[in-house]
Amino acid sequence: MPSAQIPADRDAVLTLTDVRIHNDAADEELVHGVSLRLRRGGVVGIVGESGSGKSLTCKAVLGVLPEHVEVSGGSIELLGRDVGGLSRQEWTALRGTSISAVFQDPASYLNPSIRVGKQVQEVLRIKQGLSRAAAKQRAIELLEAVHLRDPEYVYEQYVHELSGGMLQRVLIAIAISLEPEVLIADEATTALDTTVQAGILDLLVELKDRIGLSLVVVSHDLAVVAQLCDEVLVMREGHVVEQGPTSAILHTPQHEYTRLLVAEHEQYGLNASATGPRPPVPTAASTAVPVPVLVPEPRSSTMPASTEPVLQVDGLGVHFGRGRGRKQALEGASLVIRPGETVGVIGESGAGKSTLARAVLGLAPVSAGSVQVAGRDITHLSGRERRAFGRDGVVQYVFQDPLRSLDPEHTVAVSVAEPLRIRGGLDRAAIDEAVRRQVRAVRLDESLLDRFPGELSGGQRQRVAIARALISSPRLLILDEPVSALDSANRVAILELLRELRSTVGVAMLFISHDLGSVAGISDRTIVLYRSRIVEAGDTAHIVNAPEHPYTRLLVGSAPTLTSGPTDRVQRERLRAGLFVS
Repeated sequence: MPSAQIPADRDAVLTLTDVRIHNDAADEELVHGVSLRLRRGGVVGIVGESGSGKSLTCKAVLGVLPEHVEVSGGSIELLGRDVGGLSRQEWTALRGTSISAVFQDPASYLNPSIRVGKQVQEVLRIKQGLSRAAAKQRAIELLEAVHLRDPEYVYEQYVHELSGGMLQRVLIAIAISLEPEVLIADEATTALDTTVQAGILDLLVELKDRIGLSLVVVSHDLAVVAQLCDEVLVMREGHVVEQGPTSAILHTPQHEYTRLLVAEHEQYGLNASATGPRPPVPTAASTAVPVPVLVPEPRSSTMPASTEPVLQVDGLGVHFGRGRGRKQALEGASLVIRPGETVGVIGESGAGKSTLARAVLGLAPVSAGSVQVAGRDITHLSGRERRAFGRDGVVQYVFQDPLRSLDPEHTVAVSVAEPLRIRGGLDRAAIDEAVRRQVRAVRLDESLLDRFPGELSGGQRQRVAIARALISSPRLLILDEPVSALDSANRVAILELLRELRSTVGVAMLFISHDLGSVAGISDRTIVLYRSRIVEAGDTAHIVNAPEHPYTRLLVGSAPTLTSGPTDRVQRERLRAGLFVS
């Protein structure tokens, strides 16, 4: 249904009235009547799952719709000007000066071969005609304005030399360099560490207040939108299903889908208690794809027969490089995981999370301590021994981005069967039956077996990756940011699936994430990594509800909730100042 008509408002800087977007190539309407009004100094949020039309709507506002896709109805007014039918030259003049944008994955929008400072400077020289010296000085001022420590140093760096949070701040510096009145932040914090995400959100609020920006915040995370926005639009399948003041959307949602979004966050967010099993919440993901609900077949042969540790890490140290370039990636790490247990690992980028996982796989150079998997010391395996260990399938890995971890030229059936083919010992019929059973176990329909990764949704692809990891009946499953790139509906669905598989299969899990809400929703115990060391470890409930280390307190304070406010931002700044978190 189309959203409500928005009456004229002289204070509005952006007005959409019944905007419809059509794909001419497929003769299909993609967005079905979006209306919103952004007042000067205000913040409007657009929330919804992947494919809901939120990003497409923003591209229409920016005049950057894909080929064969166009605004087919309604109107868009920017600063009182109808922008429908503008020429490419007119749009080029508007972008950056009147309206600008910040997107997800800043590295994709920055040139890896040019120093980042030069890229900030380039905008100023082209658009404002500044001299090289004046543009450099202004670029450094902008990098300082987005709270990058030592902006002169950052100016000289390349993209690969900066963290994701630093790159996002660089992109924000470019976006505000020409002092636009409207800034669109499209999934600007997705896949960033919790503390970095909070820092970016706090920065956007500060810029809004300091330089008078009006913001459109697009996210699949309702809690992110809740922290910033005066008004929220909830989109699904191209429709605005609900819109109104943020408080009303959060506390008295009217539409069933909005109620699901709130319930999902309460299920796997820090609003929820970290103790005890959570009852399943019917998710939007479960209705997004017509896949029948299938109960996984019990695999009693793989259930744990003892409580001996599946993984035992003692005093683990990992270093990279030599001489002056030697870098300590992990120091003195110890942990134990028993059959059927899930241990969460949380920390910022560079803390050592993935290094720990690589060491457990025998892929990182161990300089101290030991690693035992299923009773076997794998600390210093030879290349041949490591390959044999991998073929056994005792440890399996699930990555963050299944689209990259799955071969795009392999069907679902081929990808899931791969571990069994590598290990050998089964004929084709036995492998095919195992694949069908495993696909059913992760709640996918067998009709998807002949599809390729590009034909699946993000949630479906991650289920395929999990099926592939579990088909060899591993003792330990390492999950490295398995839900950070998924929308909230799919994130909850995958976490529920993992909880279910843990109880039916009995596999032990090492769950790595930067999202404390996800860790709290699935882990029995949690370890917190900060600057290559474990600074806190214990029962997840204790970590969440009574954090002791200052960095853990910052993590808890940075996790987006439906009730975050200005007081939380002040507290985070105090904690950052004490920890020097970038």
